[in-house]
Amino acid sequence: MVAGFNTEIMHKGTVYHVQTEPRKEAGIETAVYVKGAVIHSLKTSHHELAEPSRDSEQKISELIEDQHRRVIAQIRAGEIKLSPVPAPGAEGMKRP
Repeated sequence: MVAGFNTEIMHKGTVYHVQTEPRKEAGIETAVYVKGAVIHSLKTSHHELAEPSRDSEQKISELIEDQHRRVIAQIRAGEIKLSPVPAPGAEGMKRP
C-alpha cells in the first residue's frame, strides 16, 4: 500500500495545507487547501505502472513525493496563491 503526504506550510501569512495521495484510477492527486477550501488541484496519471509489483510501488511512491514537493515549491515561488476575495457588497457598487 502506497501512502500519501500531508504538509502545512506558511507563505506570506497564509497557511497552505498540501495533500498528495494515490488514486484508485491509477493516478496521483495533489490538493492545496486554505481554511478548508481547495484552491488548487493537480492530477497526474501513472498508467504505465498500473501492474502492481514491489518495483512499481516504489516508483509510485517516488512520483507521489516528487509531485508533492513540486506543488510546495510552486506555493513558495508564488505560483499558487489565494485569490483575493472582494468585500461583501463591493461588486456592483458604482461611484457617482
